[in-house]
Amino acid sequence: MHIVHVTHRAWPVAGGSEQYLHEIARRQVAAGHRVTVVATQAQALSALWSANAVRVPAATPDEHDGIRILRLPLRYLPVGELTFAALRRITWLFSHMAVPLVLPLVRFFPRVPALPETLDAIQADLYFAWNLTLEGLTAAVARQSARQHIPWIAVPLLHLARPAFYTMPHQLHLLRDAARILTQTSTEREFLLARGFEPRRVVVVSPGVAATPPSDEAHHSVPYKSDDVPLVVTIGALGYDKGTLHLLGAARRLWKWGIPLELALVGTMEPAVERAIARLPEQWRGRCHCLGRVSEAEKWALLAAADVLALPSRTESFGIVFLEAWLCRKPVIGARAGAVPDVVQHSVDGLLVEFGDVVGLADALRVLLTDPARAVLLGEHGYQKVQQRYTWDYQYARLQEIMAQVRMEWRK
Repeated sequence: MHIVHVTHRAWPVAGGSEQYLHEIARRQVAAGHRVTVVATQAQALSALWSANAVRVPAATPDEHDGIRILRLPLRYLPVGELTFAALRRITWLFSHMAVPLVLPLVRFFPRVPALPETLDAIQADLYFAWNLTLEGLTAAVARQSARQHIPWIAVPLLHLARPAFYTMPHQLHLLRDAARILTQTSTEREFLLARGFEPRRVVVVSPGVAATPPSDEAHHSVPYKSDDVPLVVTIGALGYDKGTLHLLGAARRLWKWGIPLELALVGTMEPAVERAIARLPEQWRGRCHCLGRVSEAEKWALLAAADVLALPSRTESFGIVFLEAWLCRKPVIGARAGAVPDVVQHSVDGLLVEFGDVVGLADALRVLLTDPARAVLLGEHGYQKVQQRYTWDYQYARLQEIMAQVRMEWRK
């Protein structure tokens, strides 16, 4: 079977949805399927609307792990991101008034003129459409599916903590023709069922991890990790919505209280975070280790060395990094926002705080850093949860059943 995934960004771009897609595609290749990923040239997310943002280098291989990757050129509206933002607001307004008025506009989100003819030429047997916030891609798949009479599966990745541009009426309308809608959590599924979607077609298939961490983590040392000072790690886009500023505020409180810690910040940093670090007193600034993007091996070495993973974000549609931390038997801290409470069970395998609550976040860190026995217990419970529910073997077996059901139904 030829399976085609349509998404905004693909390997080697780092990110939760990119990793989720790639792991599924790898397993589809291993199962004997031919797999093509159709993506844009965007590397930075902003490249979807700004001609000045970073793109994947032209020399990047177009095959990886047996997966063929097609990167299509983007086209931009006049005045770039300002026009994009204005049109996005207009779309939001009109979507709540009359869905048919909006559907002709979706081709701008993002604008990929070559996508229809590319899908025409590929001749797929099954489509996957990823990331509903960029509904132009999902709309193209829906049209192609109808024209070619090919089933498609939607993976909308709804961010329910900030639903404005993820759950507009016209976006949800596009999902109604999908053979299946894969949600990552039961909260996401219940959201769609409450809006009239057929229960049989909305299924939970969560991201997963391997049953054991990669073995090459031991070859990477973490120089600022010591037995005397605990290490707190955060991984992801470093900005306000991810809770990075609040994490810095919480660390600052702990340092004032005389509780030592080293803070490792992994990911692309927004200017507001850079400014916040620059404002720290020098003795505390030296405890913030801004690592930028790291390799997979370096990431796993950090998680192995960490005492706590803290990701107090309000923009997680799942949060694969929680699973990765648990695989290393580490406790986690998340925010009571979006899908995170479906993943992290408060006081069982991690701690949850309200998004933006610096005092609450500082208290949660203090508890885990000063009570090692509790931290170990939470990390162990997280590890057991991963082994029972969140390995790729378990999750991909569910997806295989769903794909078989879809193909059988479509042949009738």
